[in-house]
Amino acid sequence: MRWLTAPPFGVLLPVVLLIITACSTSGGEPTSEAEPEPPKTPLETAQRYLDLWQRQEYGEMYSLVSAEARAIISKEEFIKRYAAVAEEATITGIDFEIGPNVVEEDTEIPVSVTVHTSFFGDIKQGQRIILVREETSASTSVGETPVRSEEWRVKWSPSLIFSELDDRALVHFFTQIPRRGSILDRNGKQLAVDAQLPVIGFVPDLITDKEALISSLASALNMSESDVRAQVETELPSYYFIPIDTLDYGTAEEELDKFYALSELGVVVRDETQRIYPNGDSAAHVLGYLAEVNAEQLEELETKGYRAGDMIGAFGLELQFDEVLAGERGGTLATITPEGTISRTIAEKPTRPGKDVILTLDIDVQTTAESILGERVGSIVVMDPRDNAVLALASYPRFNPQAITDGLSLEEYNRLDNDDRLPFLHRPLLATYPPGSTFKPVTLAAGLEKAGVSAVETFQCLPVWTGLGEDFPKNNWQTVDRGYLTPAQGLMASCNPVFYEIALRLDHIDTAILPEFARGFGYGQLTGINGLDEAPGVVPNDQWKQENQDEPWYSGDSVNMGIGQGFLLATPLQIANAYSAIAHGGVLRQPLLVRSIAEPGGAAAQEFTAEEIAPLPVSEATLAEIRSGLTLVIQNPGGTSYQVFATSPLDVAGKSGTAEDLPFGANHVFFVAYANRSEPSVLTLIALEEGELSSAEAGPKARNVLEAVLGS
Repeated sequence: MRWLTAPPFGVLLPVVLLIITACSTSGGEPTSEAEPEPPKTPLETAQRYLDLWQRQEYGEMYSLVSAEARAIISKEEFIKRYAAVAEEATITGIDFEIGPNVVEEDTEIPVSVTVHTSFFGDIKQGQRIILVREETSASTSVGETPVRSEEWRVKWSPSLIFSELDDRALVHFFTQIPRRGSILDRNGKQLAVDAQLPVIGFVPDLITDKEALISSLASALNMSESDVRAQVETELPSYYFIPIDTLDYGTAEEELDKFYALSELGVVVRDETQRIYPNGDSAAHVLGYLAEVNAEQLEELETKGYRAGDMIGAFGLELQFDEVLAGERGGTLATITPEGTISRTIAEKPTRPGKDVILTLDIDVQTTAESILGERVGSIVVMDPRDNAVLALASYPRFNPQAITDGLSLEEYNRLDNDDRLPFLHRPLLATYPPGSTFKPVTLAAGLEKAGVSAVETFQCLPVWTGLGEDFPKNNWQTVDRGYLTPAQGLMASCNPVFYEIALRLDHIDTAILPEFARGFGYGQLTGINGLDEAPGVVPNDQWKQENQDEPWYSGDSVNMGIGQGFLLATPLQIANAYSAIAHGGVLRQPLLVRSIAEPGGAAAQEFTAEEIAPLPVSEATLAEIRSGLTLVIQNPGGTSYQVFATSPLDVAGKSGTAEDLPFGANHVFFVAYANRSEPSVLTLIALEEGELSSAEAGPKARNVLEAVLGS
């Protein structure tokens, strides 16, 4: 029966008939101003015909075909047919070679034609051009007898385009779409996958009892009878398969039995390939989604076998690795009858299945981080400092990639797009904030390396610092005098005056030192994470300020930068990556997200590691002093976050940070921590877009992440 017969080469696209109008290069006007002399021999005629075909001058070709052919096909239809075949077959040009031993008077000329196509490559055709002598007449002056002569013409038929063509057949390109590669987490768990989903429907020709069909389907699908009836009472052809509902991914086979039992009523169960995101909105920004190819993209992709309505990667890894995941489309170029039946094959190209993309991401850690973040606008980064692998990139708010790939209504999309919280913004990589006190280790490093600061030097931690003069007082975050603190103790107490003083000392030596150290820790540049877009952030200096603020650099700018404020901007990933270098090895590396690309079947085709960028601009002694300060933050009773981790079994080091974002009127709170200190294997960065006190709000979330991942 017709409805059971699937098209043999994938989805049958609408037959392209004669849709292309002739352009100026194929409309038949000679390219030279002088009218060329008519060819005098059969060989000259064949040569002229092939030359014109090569130049796509289809109108001029028509002037060389026989009267018999012109009686069958008009010039306009002739031009349209050649243009339509060229588009359908992705023809970019032709070359030809006339057979050997041909003489001028031969009337049957063998020709080897090479048709160049962008999709199928070269198609070689062996053809024979038959020439016939025809009498022609041309008027000279009014009243004079027309001059009669004889010319050689091409006995044309469609087989001169492709030898497989005849008078009835049309050329059609059937696309074969390969399996799209999967995106998998580090343990092989599916994050995005092509899956066969059961589609429940019916074929009108098979219905034996319409009312029983409506009632049974409504009950089995938990739908109203009116909704089912609206589908059943269709005006579509009676042999069509009419889908009613698509069941969920992972539907048990036993669940399908009730639908198989309804086959006698006309119910049909059919599998349909769909892109599935089994974990809902988890890791949505990392994975991304698919969308229909747009008109601009189609211009580039048509030669690769894409057609309107096809899906391509549009966001996240689905976009960045689209070519890898999509594989290579195959196809068949064939002749078909006007009824759509395939008659002969002209060319074929096999498909190449998409490759799998294996991540360092752990979906269990990802969902845990998302749960801990909850509905606080912000992000959580989780990394393994040993190999700089990314375990989780949580961002809130999120979107559901399944809903977008399946197709949102305009109202649903606008609701997401117009949300002031920016649910499409991947905050770990694209949101930039002043890093606040999480930046203080950089200031400490620059002071120890370039400003003569020693590990035993002390600085007074007053509630108000007046190092810029009495007219420019700057406050500490605490209102009590903490006494004299070493640089490491300054980190412990997150004492602003300690870092104001160090930053001012650096400024007096050279205003470029602190910005250069910031860049040495990875700020103001892309981290180089493989697979996703990110923002570079901003490390200001005198040139930047002059260009962007039209003002000179002041000492106050250096002082503000010393505590991670002012014009300094960083992404959460940049902060986490800097601390990963501090925690392990003292070398700045690119974060690793995509571990490998694998061939279908699992063999790794390409593997990636976290490439080194550069050693941190610090000595081992300075690095040890920074680590000491980060330990005091959490493990000394005077540390800002001692109470947060007081009962934790983990050996943790870290830093809190609260940053004012004055133009936007909000405080951002951060907490970065790693464990266990002797051999750090997990690092996390919490960034909450709005908050008051980092230790109280972000600190507990950091503890929860570390303990969940390390199993404590």
